[in-house]
Amino acid sequence: MGFAVPAAIGARLASPGLRPLVLVGDGAFQMTGMELSTAVRYGLSPIVIALNNGGYGTERHMQDGPYNDILGWNYHRIPEILGAGRGFLVETEEQLEEALLSTEREGFWLLEVRLDPADRSPALQRLAERLSKRL
Repeated sequence: MGFAVPAAIGARLASPGLRPLVLVGDGAFQMTGMELSTAVRYGLSPIVIALNNGGYGTERHMQDGPYNDILGWNYHRIPEILGAGRGFLVETEEQLEEALLSTEREGFWLLEVRLDPADRSPALQRLAERLSKRL
């Protein structure tokens, strides 16, 4: 957890022609997402999609408890704090499409996609069921 944003910075520095598209959960983002300040420092321009479901979603589906909840952040406002980049709050599929189509080449973009805490893909459901049997 927390690997996506730093990995995107490393990938971009290793291959300057790339523009990373980062998918990161809100829990993982709270661990290392502020490395976006490094992206600003070096003029990098990743597109970061922060999936905000209010906590550690993967763990929540394996074993639920209050330890999976995290403090809510307004992730889409982080560009204001860093003084660079653009942020979007996404609550519908239409807003996601609009945000992705409007991303420019310059600067990083942070799209906060708000999800229901119980939302999960079929793949996550299968993984959580298997792993929860090992607890």
